[in-house]
Amino acid sequence: MTEQTDLTVTPAYRSTMERLETLKHVTASGKEYWLAREIYPVLGYTWEGFDGVLTRAMDACSGVGIVLENHFRQTSTMVVLGSGAKRNVVNYFLSRAACYLIAINGDPSKPEVAAAQGYFAVQTRRMEIRDQQEHARSEDQRRLELRSRVKTSLKRVSAAAKEAGVRNRMQAVFHDARYRGLYGAPLQAVRRKKGIPETENVLDRAGPLELSANDFQMNLAAEVITREGIRGEQRAIETNETVGARVRKVIEESGSPLPEDLPVEPPINEIESRIKAGNKLPKPT
Repeated sequence: MTEQTDLTVTPAYRSTMERLETLKHVTASGKEYWLAREIYPVLGYTWEGFDGVLTRAMDACSGVGIVLENHFRQTSTMVVLGSGAKRNVVNYFLSRAACYLIAINGDPSKPEVAAAQGYFAVQTRRMEIRDQQEHARSEDQRRLELRSRVKTSLKRVSAAAKEAGVRNRMQAVFHDARYRGLYGAPLQAVRRKKGIPETENVLDRAGPLELSANDFQMNLAAEVITREGIRGEQRAIETNETVGARVRKVIEESGSPLPEDLPVEPPINEIESRIKAGNKLPKPT
């Protein structure tokens, strides 16, 4: 008989998790939080008993060097007493991490606490995955934006080169000079070193740092050629290589990896497809 791998969740366990989900608040910036006065009865406590759990959770938070106020923020809540009178009592805004600390510092014999441990463990992992995905999307978007900027910069330096007297058929030689200066080798050697085939643009496989270096070199070369009034095809080509060598020296002196040593990234068209897929609206059900 095959061993059952998924656990059966009791109705009480599920009920506790559903109540905790219902009590979740979300700020305008998308941050989740819970209120201590709302969750303590769900965990099977009186406020007096819950206060001790709160103290242990806060001690655990401080003990690992985490800023307490970022997760346990004290506030007050108006409650109605048995006599009908109203009184302000202490309350806390609790982050997801704070709630998890409360759950693991609670009484494990309480089924409500066990359910809360499971709920907040799942919540924490879910948010970790979401944060990782958002970071990946952010990096993809940054790379895509930089690649677009480099295309604009390439047009700018090409126009400056043409103005200086570089013929259309010599533009490839002019741009190869950038590689000679910035990468210390011509384009074909860079391709071989990085293993990029002829069918692909080298800059379509570049990461943010490499794209930024090329963007800076192109704009600086365009500025120098225009400002110094460079004239003549050979002079323009030599200027482009010299500017590339200057940028390379700055990179060397900073201790950063040189452009030819930076890793090859996935093709930019894959990034474009991934971003487009992520931006698609779900189909109506």
